[in-house]
Formats: sequence, C-alpha cells, structure tokens
Amino acid sequence: MPAPNMTLRLELFVADIAASRDFYTRVLNFAADDQHGDGYTPLRQGSVILSLNRRAFLPEDHPIFVAEHERPGRGIEIVLEVDDVKARHAHVESQNWPVTPLQRQPWGLVDFRLVDPDGYYLRVTSRTASM
Repeated sequence: MPAPNMTLRLELFVADIAASRDFYTRVLNFAADDQHGDGYTPLRQGSVILSLNRRAFLPEDHPIFVAEHERPGRGIEIVLEVDDVKARHAHVESQNWPVTPLQRQPWGLVDFRLVDPDGYYLRVTSRTASM
C-alpha cells in the first residue's frame, strides 16, 4: 500500500505574538498570513507552514503548557532546509540576531543555529552548500 500524502504544520505557542512574528518575518523571511482576532498567526515559506499562537491560551493541565521556569521546545530542534544557507546566514547576521557561524557537520550538511525570542532552537541547513 503506498504511503498517504502528508504535510507538516508546526504551531509554536509563544509569549509575545508580535515579537515572534517580527523574528520569523524579518530574520527568517517567512510571510505572515492574516492574523486572526485571537492573535493566531500562520506564517509561510515555500512548503513550510509555521503558526504562532498565544501561550497564555494553554490551560495549566495541557501537555505542552510551559511554566514560568521552563523553556519552550526543550528537546526539540526545528530544522529548516534551504537552497542557499550562506545567503540565509548573511541575512540573519544583517538583522543583528545572535547566530552561530556556518559549520560543515560530520554528516556532510552545512548549517547554522539560532534561537527564537521564546527559546525555540532552530537549525538552518543546506545539502548543497560549499564552505
């Protein structure tokens, strides 16, 4: 039986929708769709759909509720694969956002790492980049 078609939509629960929207649009070049009245904001880039929602909407007994002393996304690495990782890295640096240097990994990919305003850890990578 052939595998069914599947896509991934990632929803991040954040403390400040405006700060996160600014990061993902200005620093990582996502396009923001219309923000809903409750603040829910879908972002798109190519086939990637990443949505922002208010962390305050989660009840304390929700499985992904983040307490004051906890960091969101602990144990998760969000990986974005791009065609030109060098250009993306230069753009992030031009936005004065803290970012690691470009690095070729032992498994052959070139990448850099950064953290969003809420502490979500991102790796931006490319299969075809030369150093």
